[in-house]
Amino acid sequence: MSSRCQIRCECRLTVLGTKRDVQRFQAGAWEKSLRARYSEPLELSPRRFVCQFQAETHDLKRLQHLSRSHPGLVLLLDFELAKPRVKGLAKAKAGELEHSEIAY
Repeated sequence: MSSRCQIRCECRLTVLGTKRDVQRFQAGAWEKSLRARYSEPLELSPRRFVCQFQAETHDLKRLQHLSRSHPGLVLLLDFELAKPRVKGLAKAKAGELEHSEIAY
């Protein structure tokens, strides 16, 4: 398997907003936008959607762009990279991004 196809990042996405906005997000192409693979929903409540998935990397610019497309939602991305060992949390809302990472 080439390194380009290896899964290197474990992610958990939490989406918060109105029932209508959350449903619209779920039905959209968010998996393609974040290059999510093997996604598994963890919570499907009216104002909250939580899903875990794997990706090649944590592309925060993609998260930021996705949040611009859904300005009424708050997107929280919890991610962990295997190599280098990094744990992080990002929050995106209406194109604004905050994030923090720690190496371990």
